Amino acid sequence: MQSSKDGLKHRNYQCNTVPFTKDFIKKGFDLMEPSRVSNLLDYEDIIEARHSTSDFMFMSRRWEPVPAYNHSNNFSPTYLKDVTLSSPPVQHLIHQLSSEEEGTPEQLTMTVAAMLEEIGLNRNMVVIRWLGLALIKILKRTCSGLLVSGSINRLKAKMGTNPVIFAPSHRSYADFILMSYICFHYDLQIPAIAAGMDFHGMWGLGRLLRDCGAFFMRRSFSSDRLYWTVFSEYVNTLVTNNQSSLEFFIEGTRSRSGKTLWPKFGILSMALTPFLTGRIPDITVVPVNISYDRTLEEKLFSYELLGIPKPSETTRGLIKAKNILQEQYGKIHVTFGQPLDVREYCGEKLERASHSMVPAHMDRLNPRETALCSELAHVIVARQRDLTVLSPFNLIAIILGLGSSLPLPKLLTEVLWLRSLLVSLGALVDLAESEVLVEADIKRSISVHSSLVALTPCGMVQLTEVQSPDCTIDITKVKGHNLSQQTMDAAIPVLMLQTYINPCLHYFINPAMVILILLQEQQITRDDLLLKYLGLRRLLAHEFTLHGLWQEQDFHNALSQCEHLDLVKTVSPTVLRLGGHHKLRFLLCHLLYPFLVGSLILCQVLLQVALDPCSEQRVLQVTQQRAEQLLVSKEISHPYILCLEVYTCTLQSLVSLQAVHKIKRSGQVLFQGQEGKLHDIVQLLAGLVPTSSLDKLASKLHQLHFRAKL
Repeated sequence: MQSSKDGLKHRNYQCNTVPFTKDFIKKGFDLMEPSRVSNLLDYEDIIEARHSTSDFMFMSRRWEPVPAYNHSNNFSPTYLKDVTLSSPPVQHLIHQLSSEEEGTPEQLTMTVAAMLEEIGLNRNMVVIRWLGLALIKILKRTCSGLLVSGSINRLKAKMGTNPVIFAPSHRSYADFILMSYICFHYDLQIPAIAAGMDFHGMWGLGRLLRDCGAFFMRRSFSSDRLYWTVFSEYVNTLVTNNQSSLEFFIEGTRSRSGKTLWPKFGILSMALTPFLTGRIPDITVVPVNISYDRTLEEKLFSYELLGIPKPSETTRGLIKAKNILQEQYGKIHVTFGQPLDVREYCGEKLERASHSMVPAHMDRLNPRETALCSELAHVIVARQRDLTVLSPFNLIAIILGLGSSLPLPKLLTEVLWLRSLLVSLGALVDLAESEVLVEADIKRSISVHSSLVALTPCGMVQLTEVQSPDCTIDITKVKGHNLSQQTMDAAIPVLMLQTYINPCLHYFINPAMVILILLQEQQITRDDLLLKYLGLRRLLAHEFTLHGLWQEQDFHNALSQCEHLDLVKTVSPTVLRLGGHHKLRFLLCHLLYPFLVGSLILCQVLLQVALDPCSEQRVLQVTQQRAEQLLVSKEISHPYILCLEVYTCTLQSLVSLQAVHKIKRSGQVLFQGQEGKLHDIVQLLAGLVPTSSLDKLASKLHQLHFRAKL
């Protein structure tokens, strides 16, 4: 293991972090108006009381929930399905398909009824209470706290006048049941929760989830007119005829990397349709962030990022995974953001009167309304991200990511510096104020993450070997290149560590892009810096979920941050140069390094294999194979360049930039690189990657761990 003396020389620069004022932190966020929680005193640990009172009495108490949307009747699950079946769009499509000889009206009606049985939710309070009791027992055993922001009480006081959508972040399967339990705890109606068909097929569990308010959707159904119409009408019915709130994950799937994913707005547009078409007066969207000290699936996520498919969800597999309940997972913070009033947000952008002129079965969202849904989806995920609560281990991961190990006292010093930096950038960090208590927090965090890091008897904090998961890898289903076992053993700990670094990147990404450009240019005008920043930002847009709507606003905020942190100096009113904060400069460059290198390798591969149409799997396989070769030969040092998500995000950005064309041919999606534009992007990235001898320094810090495995 590399010594701290050699590996951490870059840390000896003077720390000259300048705290920002509240006005500065909030400056420029008027467009999104995120609800930031100022401190952790606003949170209540709702598991703490369960240690001293009867869990059974709590779950069996008289429960009179506040409805999200007041109706004179609390409609039954059967009624909701009947309303959907008899809706004009569904009935019209049945007659249309019948006329196209797709089946008789009776046969098609039976098909729709079967679809609704597959989709539809149920609500069984006996099941909800018993599952809640089991959850309390599990949380008390495995977690040190379930902390919920006080904003949920303010939200509760305002409920009832219009439908409510809960839009939580999605980092774990635990998100499903946690949200329902929190609603039960605070006497809110249990939400109707959109769930994937993976759960539907699990013997026993699918039924339990349905009884707890889950409704199920197929993974892909855009080409199935009947299913799409039935499902969208069912969502419409849940919004307009249901006392419960609606809950879905706008990212579409769990984020394996810990970063916010590019939002999907299909269900959002379905849920907003009743409002946009004038059937309800308003709708409220509540962004929710669920921050875990440690996620249940951390090891499996790292394998998935390498292209190793997850094991199929089965009830037997769930039972076999019971050993995870023997471990500790620290705290869970659940933050309810400021409710977003859709009517107020849309303002003059909205023209609902035109929908009254169209028959109900023909009423569709127009392009402007569809674009509005997409914009709103990005606003929601931006608000989710701003509500993140960073744990001590997020900071520890950043520091360990710079080197293989370091002494505990040095780690404490660096955590305190990093906490000051992140707080100045607007982050909320769950870390004590006192240095003595911070050391205790660090030790507890290391204990929680003992499968990944260890505190040695001589006081060194270092990464540990990670045991392979107890499942057989089917190489025929691997999404990328068939990596060697040695490569995977070396990469998995680093990928696991990176998933705890990634939630912090939101606070660093914009200043980091500014600094990377300045390192290349040394001195530059503000206008030229903006142009180069926008170009780099568009390339990294899908990687870091950077929407173009507030790109200039982000630039000006980042530039102000860089000036306050002595990263940028003003030469004249229009000319800028690098500042003197070398330590922070290195940190920012290092954090972006694996993403830039991964993108560069992908673009080089596209120039080699995809000038003719090529499948995505082929691109991923060749890119990952090339990345492994570079790691083994020690030309590149950071194992995160093996991450398939880096390639897929870059590929999406390249399609948006028209550097790659996406082609549909014979039911297959192919990608074709555009040579000229790809050459320009390769030139851009090649100029950024070796900046300030970053690769040489990073190589010294990472290769020892990687070489030891190989």
